Amino acid sequence: MRKICAFSALLLSVLFLLPACGGKDNPQEEPSEPKPAEVETNLSIESEVLGRSIMYSICFPPEYDSSKSYPVLYLLHGYEFNATDLYYAHNGWINNANLKKQVTTYIEDEGGVPFLVVTPNGQNAFYRDGFVAGMNYEKFFEEEFIPFIEAKYKGNGKRAIAGLSMGGYGSLYHGIKYPSKFSYIYACSPATSSGLNPDLTAIVDSADPSKIPPITIETGMEDMMVSYSSVQTFCRNLDSHSIAYSFNGRSGGHDWPFWTACLPKILKKTGASFAP
Repeated sequence: MRKICAFSALLLSVLFLLPACGGKDNPQEEPSEPKPAEVETNLSIESEVLGRSIMYSICFPPEYDSSKSYPVLYLLHGYEFNATDLYYAHNGWINNANLKKQVTTYIEDEGGVPFLVVTPNGQNAFYRDGFVAGMNYEKFFEEEFIPFIEAKYKGNGKRAIAGLSMGGYGSLYHGIKYPSKFSYIYACSPATSSGLNPDLTAIVDSADPSKIPPITIETGMEDMMVSYSSVQTFCRNLDSHSIAYSFNGRSGGHDWPFWTACLPKILKKTGASFAP
């Protein structure tokens, strides 16, 4: 009987001491790591305007919540590129500076406004009607693609447009022609050669300067594909119509190292335009 009582007392003392030996009254889960930006590629929209399927890619911001609505940056690729080129490390890209990592850094480390980044396949159409015979890409982009994206992914009505080379041309074309739709225009190495200038000139000539969103144009002084002088000629046309813009001419060519350096600035400028 004494042995049983002694054992019971020992058991009670052990149970009493257990919490003090590392147990927790209200254990909590360890905090999870922040979720980085995520990319989905090889997505598609069936276009009635173009009569074909058009591929697109999308970059979701860190901690993306599908129940929330977001601004959208339409980021347009260059000629003979595709809807995925801007999202992954490419020939000539340095410091792992692909879009997914840039977006993660901008939002998580710099406290930027979260937004979606969407790139449609431009079909080498310069993002306008008639450049490719029978292809009304401008109508597709404005009347089908933007409404489709913002319905599917809950766009909040704020959007900006940016791009490089052919996409730089496209961002100026759409941003100036449809100014009420965009909060910022960022054109990198825009294709403003003599063969394309008349179309942009006509849009600038008919624009209301008071309604044009902020514009940044960035181009390389050693660009052998889009001449530095042709971009300056376009800028002089903006000047003649009192259309405000920011111009950044710096050393660089028509290549990925130059555009990689543009990406963080695109994200900051367009993100700031989305701020409440």
